[in-house]
Amino acid sequence: MKVPGPFLYQLMGVIVNGDFGPYTMYTSQRKRFVIFPKTWPKEKATYNQTLNRQRWTQAAQRWRNLPDETKADWSALARKAHATVTGYNLYLVYILNHDVAAIATLERQTGVSVRNATGPPLPRPLQA
Repeated sequence: MKVPGPFLYQLMGVIVNGDFGPYTMYTSQRKRFVIFPKTWPKEKATYNQTLNRQRWTQAAQRWRNLPDETKADWSALARKAHATVTGYNLYLVYILNHDVAAIATLERQTGVSVRNATGPPLPRPLQA
């Protein structure tokens, strides 16, 4: 099967990055349009991979369940710390990596408190 070129998608007014139908597409660092057929895993996910995916899912769900004020506090923490990440990314560092010390340092430096309203980090998965 012939892989469609970028002109077809530009003609449709679509800028595509990621999976689009049966293809994966992106623009390379050299500004070239790269497209190839989507590939699927050959083996089923391992137990540890499944646990890790569940932790990411739980972390994202916890972010969605946070009140808007708490999300705004995480965003303010990232902005005031001049971090090159978003509040959501900082939240994931705290929730998934248990990096309480880093977040405590940022809270002290910026004067924005986020941990009290967020709750404890997710437990680390057990290795199978």
